[in-house]
Amino acid sequence: MKMVALKEFRYAGRQLLSGDPFEARERDVRLLGAIKNARPVNQLDDKPAAAADEQKGSETPAKRTYKRRDMKAE
Repeated sequence: MKMVALKEFRYAGRQLLSGDPFEARERDVRLLGAIKNARPVNQLDDKPAAAADEQKGSETPAKRTYKRRDMKAE
């Protein structure tokens, strides 16, 4: 199945960079998608439209949180 690399990694003896197209075995497609190393080519076409909708989201700022677990937001 045709896939596109989302980040740099080695697959089938080749070093792939982000955006490189490659052919993956059927048994590896789910695994590469689950660990977010690659995405099937047909899923990339839907992504730009969804990204444009996200940018038009609400104008209110996101709720702030503390990074430390022992602190609670007031």
